[in-house]
Amino acid sequence: MGLAYALVHLVFNLPPALLGTFLYGPFFTRLDLYKILSLVVIAVISTTPWDSNLIRQQIWTYPPDAVLGWTLFTIPVEEIFFFAIQTYNTALLHTVLTKRLVLPMYLPRFPKATRRYRDNGALVISGAFGLGFASLWLGGRATYLGWILSWVCPVLLLQWLITYPFLLALPRKLVLTCICIPTFYLWYVDTLALGKGTWALSQGTKLNIQLWQHLEVEEALFFLATNTMIVLGLIAVDHAIATAQYQIAAVPDEKNKAFPSFWALLVGYLRRDDIYDAAFITELLDAVNTLQKKSQSMYMASAVFQGQLRIDLIFLYSFCRTIDDLVDEAHDRETARYWIDECATAIDRHFHPAASTAPHMPTIQQECVSSSESSRRLFASTNRLPTGRMDSGPLSELLNGFRTDLKFDALHNQFPIATEADLDRYAYHVAGTVAVATIQLSLSHYPEHRAQMSEAEQRAVMAASERMGQALQYVNIARDVVVDARIGRVYLPTSWLEAEGLTPAEVVRNPGDDRIRGLRERMLLKADAWYHESERMIRQLPVEVQGPMRVIVDGYMAIGVVVREELRRKTGQTKEVKAKVPLWRRLAIVWWAMVRR
Repeated sequence: MGLAYALVHLVFNLPPALLGTFLYGPFFTRLDLYKILSLVVIAVISTTPWDSNLIRQQIWTYPPDAVLGWTLFTIPVEEIFFFAIQTYNTALLHTVLTKRLVLPMYLPRFPKATRRYRDNGALVISGAFGLGFASLWLGGRATYLGWILSWVCPVLLLQWLITYPFLLALPRKLVLTCICIPTFYLWYVDTLALGKGTWALSQGTKLNIQLWQHLEVEEALFFLATNTMIVLGLIAVDHAIATAQYQIAAVPDEKNKAFPSFWALLVGYLRRDDIYDAAFITELLDAVNTLQKKSQSMYMASAVFQGQLRIDLIFLYSFCRTIDDLVDEAHDRETARYWIDECATAIDRHFHPAASTAPHMPTIQQECVSSSESSRRLFASTNRLPTGRMDSGPLSELLNGFRTDLKFDALHNQFPIATEADLDRYAYHVAGTVAVATIQLSLSHYPEHRAQMSEAEQRAVMAASERMGQALQYVNIARDVVVDARIGRVYLPTSWLEAEGLTPAEVVRNPGDDRIRGLRERMLLKADAWYHESERMIRQLPVEVQGPMRVIVDGYMAIGVVVREELRRKTGQTKEVKAKVPLWRRLAIVWWAMVRR
């Protein structure tokens, strides 16, 4: 009886598992747990008879003074725990690294194009299986290699045939990272254990080829193959999740369709037909790319929302960014007004096709062919807005904010934000509306929670979300005074400026005036007040939404903290670069926001 093998777990395997679980714990979803635990169970069940056979044939041996002596089917309990902890650590790493992925965008748009890869991959794996069978037939020093290949290859072949179109679409570096990091780590652990004699390989059943001292080539292959099986198993589950999310998100007028249970998810995956709407996947890919380029913060924040809700939010935020770009990129005011009117027409047509009084417009596919790239962007972003899960009202109100922006004319001394009421109205149009749409989508994806809320409670939540959105916009305004002044816009109310002896025109000329610093502080105080007044609204949301919503809100409020720090150091008074929260602080905010849910 000994503790050497147990110490391997205590020193090398448990610390990454415990640390990873602690750090990722706030982000764990029920689906994550089901996925990881199912892989752990499968790994233990499938490996036990194979490992037991190797021990009986004395291919693997364990010195009596290195193990506790407790066994199951001749396998030391430490070894069985190794199956579980290896699978858990690899699965946890994969879950963390793939959290940001929007899974349905990797569904195959052109499945026939990947069949050549399917056949070539199957041929390679089948060849490896043949080598394993031949090694078993030869016996002797090829025995261990034969048992590894003959056990691993059928599983890998099945996994490959099931997942290949989805697997090939995933970022290759990410997949390889998920396999290689735990593999290299376990090679290191195995090297130490073999060197110390914690376990050993019999001389007559191994090739006696080492990658480096103590690490036999079969051991290196074993860890590479098992980690590959674990990752491919996780990818198969992700493929099933992507399919289920697609089936809900691809139908914009679908209401209250619940995500399937884990077992129903797997059954549905085995019955899938792999026929997907290529246009939907392309538009989702475009929406994700738009969000990544234009609003990294919103893209990263969306990653903590679960399932198909995240997809709906991506389409919503991408729509907002698209119309914002079309207006900002317009050469003149008339062109900008044209795009705002076109957007209003597109919203009306999309949300109320039967009752719409707008002139007939071509379908999105026709628009892509017959009109400009800008038109394609507009109608593509509108086409996937989930009409069955949100109202058109907030989006129509959003356009009023763009109309206000067009009223700015520094040359003719036109500044539309004259009073604090004008400020509140503008903040509602450009941010409160988006907050309301976000809450509408959140509640629609959790109909059981919404059913438990009275009409009065729902109205109160919507009103609070409006004010929260406005609070975040006040932070933006306080941050961007210098940037906005450079394009002739002043969102600080004229009434505030006059009280300090200033005019909007003077702000445009000299946004670094000391008196403006006090007004920016005042704007941040207003943001804080509205934030604290509305923050309790988050507690009324489904628990799955509370953490992600805090990530968005707290992330924006942290910008206000940075702006304050810069103003007090007087480094932010004339900066034309937007204040940014340091990465370490953003990560801490995200983690703490998820803990607080």
